[in-house]
Amino acid sequence: MESIVAYLKRNLREAGAARWESIAAEAGVAKTLPRKIACGDRDNPGVQTIQPLLDYFQAVERGERELPPPAAAHGDARRSTAAEAA
Repeated sequence: MESIVAYLKRNLREAGAARWESIAAEAGVAKTLPRKIACGDRDNPGVQTIQPLLDYFQAVERGERELPPPAAAHGDARRSTAAEAA
């Protein structure tokens, strides 16, 4: 059976780093937590710390919510703004 931390690591890596900050905001956790979990910097986080992420990914699996779109890279955002201004 997969551990809770392994489940979160797998789901975060599958979602991709470009979504981590949005996932954190939607789950109500610190914006750095997904990166720390996915990269193994938090191998034994407390239940209260990870429960919102666990609930979030379980809701995604049940089809109750969708993953957010990947965030645009900063360079992409600047190019879009420049194109809109032209």
